[in-house]
Amino acid sequence: MTLLLVLAAVLVVGLAAYAVMRASSRLAHTRARAVYDLFEAVDFVAERLPDALSAKLSYDDVQEILLWRLDHLRLQGSATYGRGDVTAAEAEGRSDEVVTSDDDSVDYVLAKASESGLDIDALDVVVVLDLESQYLRAIGALGPPAGETD
Repeated sequence: MTLLLVLAAVLVVGLAAYAVMRASSRLAHTRARAVYDLFEAVDFVAERLPDALSAKLSYDDVQEILLWRLDHLRLQGSATYGRGDVTAAEAEGRSDEVVTSDDDSVDYVLAKASESGLDIDALDVVVVLDLESQYLRAIGALGPPAGETD
């Protein structure tokens, strides 16, 4: 009877160790996904805006700029709103390599701002997007510039 209990305990411990090692191995070889939290990004950017710009832009304005940037990246296939995002999935499914340009993002944001009546200029957008890039680096979502290797 004691022998059966010892064998059962060894079997349970062995199976548990195997399951833990297998899960650890799978996680070690899985690339971590960076998750963009819009409200965290807005706070990050707004807290670091220069005084002159923070007097001009509200948190809502910063949020609009960041949403337009995300929309541009989504249309390029560089970002997604989640699993059900058909537009981003179609853009991501293209076989060509996706390289986004800050100039294109600035132009897109300025066009959207003009449509909505938001009074901002290119320098305002560049500062906000630069601060957003700092946020993206901080969460591990921004890779090296194209052509650079680690």
